[in-house]
Amino acid sequence: MKKVLIPLMVAAALIMTVTACGGKSKSTGGSESGGSVVVTPIPYPVNPSPLDSSAKIKRYALDQVIEYRSLPKYSEPDYVTAQVNQGKLPPVNQRLPETPQVIKTSFMADGPGPYGGVFANVFAVPIEGWNFGAGAVNGWFGIEAIVSQCLLSSGPAYLRSDANEPFPALATGWTWSSDGLTLTMDLIKGAKWSDGQPFTADDVMYTWEDNINDPNVAGRSSPGTWAVGGKPTKLEKVNDYQIKWTFAEPFPVYLLWAMADDRFYVAPAHYYKPHHPKYNSNATYSSFRSAGKPTALPVPVLGPWVPTEYRTDELLVFKRNPYYWKVDSDGRQLPYIDEVHFTYATNSLARTMNTMAGTCDLSNVGESYDDVARSAADPNAPFRVDWQGDSHAYGMEFNYDTKFGVSTDQDKANRALFRDIRFRQALTMALDRDGIAASLAAGPFYRAWGGGLLPASPLYTRESVVYLPYNVETAKAILASLGLKTNSEGYLGYPEGPLAGKTIEIQLLAQQDLGNEIDIAQAAIPMFQAIGIKLTMKVLTGTAISETELNGKWDMKSYRYDSPQLVPNAFPAQLSPTDDNMMYNHYKIKTSGDAMPFETELNRITTAFATETDAAKQRQLMAEYNKVWTENATNIGVVTVSYGQLLNKYMKNVQPGLPVNLYSWGHQSMFMEQLYFEPDHQRRLILGTNLPLNYPAAN
Repeated sequence: MKKVLIPLMVAAALIMTVTACGGKSKSTGGSESGGSVVVTPIPYPVNPSPLDSSAKIKRYALDQVIEYRSLPKYSEPDYVTAQVNQGKLPPVNQRLPETPQVIKTSFMADGPGPYGGVFANVFAVPIEGWNFGAGAVNGWFGIEAIVSQCLLSSGPAYLRSDANEPFPALATGWTWSSDGLTLTMDLIKGAKWSDGQPFTADDVMYTWEDNINDPNVAGRSSPGTWAVGGKPTKLEKVNDYQIKWTFAEPFPVYLLWAMADDRFYVAPAHYYKPHHPKYNSNATYSSFRSAGKPTALPVPVLGPWVPTEYRTDELLVFKRNPYYWKVDSDGRQLPYIDEVHFTYATNSLARTMNTMAGTCDLSNVGESYDDVARSAADPNAPFRVDWQGDSHAYGMEFNYDTKFGVSTDQDKANRALFRDIRFRQALTMALDRDGIAASLAAGPFYRAWGGGLLPASPLYTRESVVYLPYNVETAKAILASLGLKTNSEGYLGYPEGPLAGKTIEIQLLAQQDLGNEIDIAQAAIPMFQAIGIKLTMKVLTGTAISETELNGKWDMKSYRYDSPQLVPNAFPAQLSPTDDNMMYNHYKIKTSGDAMPFETELNRITTAFATETDAAKQRQLMAEYNKVWTENATNIGVVTVSYGQLLNKYMKNVQPGLPVNLYSWGHQSMFMEQLYFEPDHQRRLILGTNLPLNYPAAN
């Protein structure tokens, strides 16, 4: 990491008043602010040189992009037809739904393409297994988007000009009742899993009843995710191709977005249901989660490619799904690309380096900016970059729970400190955020962040940010007002209890494959030391961090903020914890019953926002949210990032201005099935003409 530059503080930027009293100071939003030091925030700085490619985006009405209809004829790659002729597969018209989803060639940026070639990518999270409904980690980095499909699709929603809602997917359409309490969805009729078994409402109900609503399954969502007004939501099967939702309050339209991402990945009931303890007396929930071993391939999916070969921690190969349920306007079954190759790496930086070298086709650039910007300027570079300004951020989260995960005196003492706004303010002001931003990359890529919504959000207002400037002396004064004194080790000691006088020590988690998290944590260690706080860093894999969050055994953690802080209308439940298992800085807020006043206020605002449809009122509510969030130092906002979308410049049908991450990540926003490479830029296949036709049992 580069040396952090510490700029001189401008004295006029901060007004600090030290008084003799220890009374509570006023703080809206119900925060428990108090002590002898009063801090005056400064205006959050304007981004002096934003990077943004969003002006390139062309928007469409839904029917200009997709439709569901039967076509007069269908076609497929010649080698697939050869296997039909050999009796290994049914004809293509029997493998497709009655009315497949048609992606219109008039929408495609470069038009219809040839079959063949490889999409190359990198993954840096070990594959735990394939039972995604039970929470097994599939490796991320785009693997999950291929393996798992949803009722709706959120990624391409940025393209819509006609409505602010997801695209249809497995659900082809939906109708609200006049009172807004029920939502009826039609499912695609005749679609099949990649092993040829039919997809029906039974798969949806299995996902809902035996994964999401089973308290013993640690999946991607829980009943609280779907509760409306604190009351449970009901889902029922109407027939094989229709389902009906019933809500406690009218028109919870925000839940459409939850049906369009990993909160409702539809799982194959015929494959995993026999391994669920509810249906198998010999099964446990542990064995259920591990059903579908990483190397037991292929496994049935609804995505455009099927995981077919896995060389552990080396290479994952996907082959085209002969039962995929989408076609182009000419009736050609998608995808155009034959194989997807994921090469294993220890961190995400390898994906960026490989894309710059032309051996990977897509990367999200949140680091290595100097190299990327310099290389992209070369006309012979095999890649190009689209920028999305202030679109991501990094911060540090506190563990507020007074019960869950508390097993030692230190756990208890640290949580008590984290729940004191003065301690959170002191840590915030100890960080030279401008210096950290400058150390991560030269140029306009990083800048200080005050927390709350991201500046690129359409609902963001700069005036709502309560921004605490860098000031070591004020941070020290705040800590002194808490009665924290320096001990013999040169650090501040705990003020009371069994640990009185012993060094305050906080462990900060950072994710192994996110280099920015590690760099920021390393920068924070000496800055916290300067105010007497001992900070240590623990680097874990993404899977290990998820497990740590689930057991509550952590103090603070570095965190990357993206879609929920960009498009909060799609993720209102992730803005503030209203129920258990919803937000990791207070994972058991309902069970522990220890919400702080400002958390209750955030919950009130986000609950009102979730069902508000008036754009002006939504903006007002988010301004209130941002103010309460930042004035209470809910977490420490550190830096925003102008992410770059690196793309192989020979890859066709990428829409201009593709965002790195808005409603979802770039690979989920680009209709991967319609990407293609011209023959002279197609990579060599590993599996050749071998299709995934023989499926082992999940065990």
